[in-house]
Amino acid sequence: MAYALTGLGQGLDARRAVTIGKLFAASFPNFEAAAALYKPGQEVVGEGDPTENFYLVVRGLFRAVKYTRDGRRQVFAFYMPGDMCGLEPDATHKLTVEAVNKAAMAILPRHACRMRMNDDPQFNAALFERATRALTLSVDHMTILGRNSAEERLAWFLIMLQGRSTLPELCPAVVELAMERQDIADYLGLSIETISRTFTLFRERGLINLSTTRRVEIVWPAALARLAAADRDAAAVSSSATVRMAH
Repeated sequence: MAYALTGLGQGLDARRAVTIGKLFAASFPNFEAAAALYKPGQEVVGEGDPTENFYLVVRGLFRAVKYTRDGRRQVFAFYMPGDMCGLEPDATHKLTVEAVNKAAMAILPRHACRMRMNDDPQFNAALFERATRALTLSVDHMTILGRNSAEERLAWFLIMLQGRSTLPELCPAVVELAMERQDIADYLGLSIETISRTFTLFRERGLINLSTTRRVEIVWPAALARLAAADRDAAAVSSSATVRMAH
């Protein structure tokens, strides 16, 4: 496999470059590709750009956004290592994809992918698995936006991140937030003030601890999961129950 790092953003040391190469090789073995490095906020593709490539996240976090004419922004998706983006079937991209933090994307030319799909079932399966994963997350996201409760939306977001966490198994209930609160608000269709109030409410109920603004410890995962699933009973967390959980 030909694998190269282009000069976008700051360079990686050799160890990190090898790690990125292994991550890509595990997803698409024996496929020629390049990986581009991105700084926080740097654009991968913009709305209206031609759809020439697929993109596989191999490091960091990316977001898909759309800007309205009056300057408002909506975050449609977050992409983590192993996720693919740029899957639009049309000739141009409908969303802008940009890096949230220092990150890297493997670039898969569409024409090369189509040629490979003709004679490589393993490659087909890898593309299909990542496309269906992206579709599933999109459906879940649309479903949660149909709910009126900010608590349900934020609970779903935290449970979703916990399920996708790459932290060691010794810390399964810890979620690291690489994105800003404004990103979360724009993803969940809420104001940043509502996001902050809901985080505080969850902490007061004993559902989470906030050791920092970017590190969330899920203290009561079962209750948070019920709330994420729109179980109305999960919202009624009494102070006595919180005390019992603390002990």
